[in-house]
Amino acid sequence: MAVYCKDKINWSQTLRMGYQYASKGDYGNSIKYYQEALKEGGLLSEGTDDALIHNNLADAYMNVGQLHLAMDDAKKAMAKAQDKAVPYVTLGEIYQAQGEHKSAVDCILKARDIFEESTPELKDLEFDSIEEIIKRLSTKTKFDLVNKDCIRLIYLVKTMKSNYQKLKDYRRRGVSWEFLLDMRRKALGSVGSKYLWSKEKFGIKGDDAAAIASTYGAVCAIIGSSKIKVTEKNREYSKIQISACWEYSVINSMELDKDPGWVKCSSMCTEYINTVAKAINPGAVFKFSSTLLDGCQCCEGTFKIN
Repeated sequence: MAVYCKDKINWSQTLRMGYQYASKGDYGNSIKYYQEALKEGGLLSEGTDDALIHNNLADAYMNVGQLHLAMDDAKKAMAKAQDKAVPYVTLGEIYQAQGEHKSAVDCILKARDIFEESTPELKDLEFDSIEEIIKRLSTKTKFDLVNKDCIRLIYLVKTMKSNYQKLKDYRRRGVSWEFLLDMRRKALGSVGSKYLWSKEKFGIKGDDAAAIASTYGAVCAIIGSSKIKVTEKNREYSKIQISACWEYSVINSMELDKDPGWVKCSSMCTEYINTVAKAINPGAVFKFSSTLLDGCQCCEGTFKIN
């Protein structure tokens, strides 16, 4: 994960250009400028923050699919960084892209341990939402959390792991996955209203398939959930693509998908997304056409208006 929220006052122009291209999704040019920034000594102030540049370069390489180069720079960032939380998150994302989900989750948990050493009020606590985390923080830490996607991801994974551990404990006691899925379905009551509120705040108009896809993608980006790419968008139907899903990574790392009674995560996800869709338009339906769990490269599905 690239660090874009860090104080950029002392960044060189070359490093700024690398950031600007990456933020626009032009990772080819971003790589070129980050490499140049390493040669010139990326910051104008005394010393060079090579760790930050290597971390951002790793993120850029990952986004163009050059995972071996991404791994090399992530490890360089790890070696040079004083605060290793962000490099661990980046390393975790690269492992996830390689399909090594246990290593990916382990990296996120290491990042959490590092962050909680400096924020002891969060240690050993469990949360249901990012909002609960924010309420417990000091003003300074709260500001850092709101502006750092990596910290949102850390606590998203922590919450998922905690929730699935509870499900695993229920399974040990003989509770069926179908019953647990029904419990989860009943707990979705307030989800729709949250997305409706967010839709209004984002200024997204209408209740068609395009509006639903845009709302879902925007909220996922804000809360640090799975990266959503809207590949087709019109009034009647819109397609979304999920290439990196931390829920699947947590499930895989905990070997829950090896349970013979397992209800696929795509089934659980379908319930959630349909709750969102129907809150915006009662005639909307979402269905997956491919999933990571089935061995596909991404999860892909379509919103349709009946």
